[in-house]
Amino acid sequence: MCRSAIICLMLLASCGRDPPALALLDLSDCPGWTGGTPTSERTFARAAAAEQAGRLCANSKLAAVRSVAEQE
Repeated sequence: MCRSAIICLMLLASCGRDPPALALLDLSDCPGWTGGTPTSERTFARAAAAEQAGRLCANSKLAAVRSVAEQE
């Protein structure tokens, strides 16, 4: 009898709100500049553009996570 009461209490304690739907979000890494140290203005510009694209990608993913977390 005591075991069934404990099991029932554990089942009731696990009932509640569903967790946020973070599993549906794309949480993979955002690529940035993967080359070596830029040695010319052209490679520096390409590195800066790649880093900016990576940071914008990461910021958009953080905003998506924030919006899901705020809905809860």
